[in-house]
Amino acid sequence: MSRQNKILMVITLLCGSFITAFSETLLNNGLPTIMAEVHVSEMTVQWLSTGYMLAAGITMPLAAYLTNSVKLKPLFSITMLIFLVGTVISALAQNFALLLIGRLIEGVSVGITMPLVPNVLALLFSPRHRGTVMGLAGIIINFGPAAGPTVSGIIVDYFSWRMLFIILIPVCIVVLIATQLFVKNVVPAKPSSLDVPSVLVSMAGLAMLLYSLGRVGETGRLDWLTVALQVAGIAIMVYFVKRQLKLKKPLLEMRVFKAPSFRLGATLALLNTSSLMATELMLPLFNQNVLKVTPTVSGLMLIPSALVMMVVSPIAGRLYDQIGIKRVAFLGFGIGLLTTIPMAFYSPTTSIFTVTAFYAIRCGGINLAYSPVSVYGLNALSQEYVVFGNTLMVNMNQIGNAFANAMAASLQALGQKHGIAHQLSMPASVLQGFHWSFWSIAFLNIIAFALLFKLKNRSTVELK
Repeated sequence: MSRQNKILMVITLLCGSFITAFSETLLNNGLPTIMAEVHVSEMTVQWLSTGYMLAAGITMPLAAYLTNSVKLKPLFSITMLIFLVGTVISALAQNFALLLIGRLIEGVSVGITMPLVPNVLALLFSPRHRGTVMGLAGIIINFGPAAGPTVSGIIVDYFSWRMLFIILIPVCIVVLIATQLFVKNVVPAKPSSLDVPSVLVSMAGLAMLLYSLGRVGETGRLDWLTVALQVAGIAIMVYFVKRQLKLKKPLLEMRVFKAPSFRLGATLALLNTSSLMATELMLPLFNQNVLKVTPTVSGLMLIPSALVMMVVSPIAGRLYDQIGIKRVAFLGFGIGLLTTIPMAFYSPTTSIFTVTAFYAIRCGGINLAYSPVSVYGLNALSQEYVVFGNTLMVNMNQIGNAFANAMAASLQALGQKHGIAHQLSMPASVLQGFHWSFWSIAFLNIIAFALLFKLKNRSTVELK
């Protein structure tokens, strides 16, 4: 393949991956507008974000099987077509149920592209150039979720929320055309099998757990149905893990958890991304419902955080190599924790500058720690297990994001209902709900910071 064709292929793959990642947070600043138009609560509307993440998380384990079983060009074409169908359904939706279905279909697409594109890029380039290409790809793809809320805020202020989906349609079509012209079948096909029971079991267990968490916020109590769903969901997921350990070719390779440093690194990465994504969901709602700013202003308040993350990402890896994991992790998670706790004390009089500055610094700290703790975990695995470990880590993060979103939204709803029940005014009740939500996010940061004391300065291979 010529250098020019390779570049065009990379651009096509990155554009497809960018718009699916961009869509993940695109609705965040538009949620209050959608709530008002389709007449649903904050607890209900958050499923547009949470459901998207869950659909992606459930689909991700299938990516390896599909990559081996389907040639790259048809696989990427079908994936982008799925995203286009979901986007069109969402743009035309006349009720919340149809809008949610469209978002779930979009989530299926991102569950395939997120692990697929980095794996293809790794095959396209030699080890000498792989680091540069993967670093650039990481910046482009990670900028998508960071830019989503900013763009949505501006669009919602001047157009209908449907425009959030309409703008994606021509980009999808261009990527589909470019795929036919530039994407080559560079991934060699390998005979592989899919354990269908594992897929069905994981879907059922995760859906039960996530729905039961949402019911707590919706109903304001822990009723027998919620408890039954939680018990059943946990039992099903325990069975899923045991099944993976018995299979020769599991859907997810759980044996990587035998390495203590991988367990620690994966857990820290999970807590890191979960606290970030939960805040990205709740902060725009706080800005519009408590600070009473417009969606445009709310979106502009998030621009500094996106820029900080772009600057910090390349620096994090270098710091890890130069000063070791402990100092980088304590610095990153420490900044994240110290800038999260003040959020639980925000009020209607808190200045826009304060919210913007704290959030930008917080994102910088969280981003500073993410890559180092991920690499720390993967370094505990032999080369044979690194791919499995990376797949599992990405999958855990995506599902963790969905649960963190549901948790934050549920506690916001519970806090608001508690305030109303204790005869607080509606504004005071809404504020209390956000305080409960922000404390739940701070709790994730506190757990992560406590786990840092288990870090060794360098991880060694623990699973061969």
